[in-house]
Amino acid sequence: MRKILSSALAVSFRRTPLITPRLTQRLAITLVSLPLIRYSFQTLNLNDAYEISIEDDLKEGEMREVQVGPKKEDAVLVCKVDGQIYCVSNSCPHVGAPLSAGFLVGDKVKCPFHNASFSVKDGAHEEGPMFRGLQTFPVKQENGQLVIRVEKELLNAPRTLNMATKGDDPTHVVIVGGGVSGQSAAETLRQAGFRGKITIITAEDSLPYDRTPMSKMSFLVKLQGLQIRQSQFYEQYGIDVLTNKHVDSIDVNNQEVVVGKEKIHYDKLLLATGGTARKPSLDGVNLNNVHTLRQFNDLLQIREKAKTAKNIVIVGASFIGMETASAIKKELKDQVNITVVDNTTVPFERVLGTEVGASLQKLHQANGVEFELSAGVKRIAGEGSVSRVDLLNGKSLLADLVILGTGIQPNNKLVKDQLKLSPNGGIETDVFLKAAKNVYASGDIASYPYWVTGEYVRIEHQNEAIRQGYVAALNILGRPTPLTDVPFFWTRQWDRTLAYSGVGQGFDEVIIDGDLNQQKFIAYYAKKGRIVASASMNTPNAQMIISEALRLNVMPSAQELKENKTTLDEIKKVVLSKGTSCHCKRSGQCQAQL
Repeated sequence: MRKILSSALAVSFRRTPLITPRLTQRLAITLVSLPLIRYSFQTLNLNDAYEISIEDDLKEGEMREVQVGPKKEDAVLVCKVDGQIYCVSNSCPHVGAPLSAGFLVGDKVKCPFHNASFSVKDGAHEEGPMFRGLQTFPVKQENGQLVIRVEKELLNAPRTLNMATKGDDPTHVVIVGGGVSGQSAAETLRQAGFRGKITIITAEDSLPYDRTPMSKMSFLVKLQGLQIRQSQFYEQYGIDVLTNKHVDSIDVNNQEVVVGKEKIHYDKLLLATGGTARKPSLDGVNLNNVHTLRQFNDLLQIREKAKTAKNIVIVGASFIGMETASAIKKELKDQVNITVVDNTTVPFERVLGTEVGASLQKLHQANGVEFELSAGVKRIAGEGSVSRVDLLNGKSLLADLVILGTGIQPNNKLVKDQLKLSPNGGIETDVFLKAAKNVYASGDIASYPYWVTGEYVRIEHQNEAIRQGYVAALNILGRPTPLTDVPFFWTRQWDRTLAYSGVGQGFDEVIIDGDLNQQKFIAYYAKKGRIVASASMNTPNAQMIISEALRLNVMPSAQELKENKTTLDEIKKVVLSKGTSCHCKRSGQCQAQL
């Protein structure tokens, strides 16, 4: 069934991006359940390796899962690309998804969960929430057989790409901000052979970590599991991380960053300062037990107070608010009453439209979450600690814990008088993420011209922040690399995932293909008849295919989709016929030295 919905709503984005290792395989099993095609093969179980022989009958563009060990996850992925046979890990290093359930286009395999992409030729990660690549295994062609040798210690072990260490290069790159974008930039600099000094300055008291699971899996995550790298990594590769340090000012003209009494000179500066959780201007917003969720310490407080709360009010029906509602209610069940308040008519209205938003609202209501929509907050009330939330419609809600999911404010204060700011609050850059001479910006803080439309956008997504850090690093090194990707994000609520690709800002039409009641659908977002974004649930690989189609500019028109002239399978065929688009690590002048 296809349904057409008109809307003139603007779109704002919320980034959502690792879990504890023990959860990896469990999560993979629950999220994907696809039939596995078995092939005949012989395995030699050696002391330190498996040696596998399978028939040499792969077709061009085919990928095949081959189990090599006793456990289901002990498998590798064998592919035929450009007439050559390649073998890589089958387990995605992010959360362990089987890549065989994904999508192979050219030499790139795309993970079915979060759009991570890897080259099957060298295992390099190219997109997605990734800091690690795939292991590669040697393949020999003998007498109609493919002979694959897999070292046991490397099977399913994530691989850090080759990196340089600090040398005698006097160049100093300073990265202000200890999030995933700054981390991505630091690693890319070393992967590209940079041997100068790298300094990351962060106001938080921990090493860079992944924030996205905090709202999705609030009672399961631990800081150690969220940290991208351990301290030994930074020592090994000569990356200085200054934690718990507040930057007081930045002098762009003199190329200095001031931290307390210290002036740190830079040759190149990357601003990856992210954002601060926005607090609305309301009476009572600073009462005890009123919290935002941005840092891990915020989560610790929310998690502890939620355990004894009877009534929780969540202000904001977008990603942080809805994910947190799902995570807390799922954990505490009938122990707590949760009410989500927003002035929109349905959750996610600005981003996903009314029909998709209504579908997700029903999912939450079926699990006991209550809503007060089309209702703004008048005040948060209490004596010392919050006791109720008063709404503009005259209602009052009991509350002994309030969580503010009201967006973020870009951290632009350090340079707002020296660099140009966009109306969206971000630091304005060009397509190379350059904001001024020797100054670059990436992640939540960057406002850049989207290559599809030329409009300035600021994207608050995990995948995009990592990608921008990578692109900024190559440009810092003088390797011209424009940002020409298609943003992707995901949200997970009540064990169901919605994936989204593109930039739907200002969409005026939504085309629904599927069943919203069952949360099994693809939503296409159009602007002036052109598909600019898409969201889907329970449709395997839909967004992996559509993101490639958007990148290659081969998406059908809104009219063609409305008239049922094009299906997802047909879009996939077109994408496969075009092959992969340019990826910086393996293209021309912006080649990173892996």
